Amino acid sequence: MNSLFRVSERNHFGLIFMTQLAKLPEGSFLSVKEASEDMKMPLGYLEEIAGLLKTAELIQGRQGPGGGYKLAKPAEVVTAQEIVEALEGPVAMVACMDGGCPVEGKCHSKKLWGFLQKNILQTLKDTRLSEITV
Repeated sequence: MNSLFRVSERNHFGLIFMTQLAKLPEGSFLSVKEASEDMKMPLGYLEEIAGLLKTAELIQGRQGPGGGYKLAKPAEVVTAQEIVEALEGPVAMVACMDGGCPVEGKCHSKKLWGFLQKNILQTLKDTRLSEITV
């Protein structure tokens, strides 16, 4: 399906993975293999997602028997914005929202994209992982 406002598969699966981790009992870890089987997605792809989340310090890993991943901080403080930006980088509706518009002064659509971006970012910032996990 071709859609203008489509969430990437990486963000979709990353958010599902984070909700799985949020539901773990205290002190438990979830292996990437178990999560990939549960989510029916390629192991390598989920390992890539986990790596990005770990780099962003949203999750912690442990190797060996009983190892895997768990949240690095409580789900009540992790925002959807942190997850999205860890997986895809900053949210920008159009490339020129970060500066350097090639048609500066002639572009009247920037106001609409700016409005949408502001509202999307506010929603992501205000939404906690714990709210999604319910």
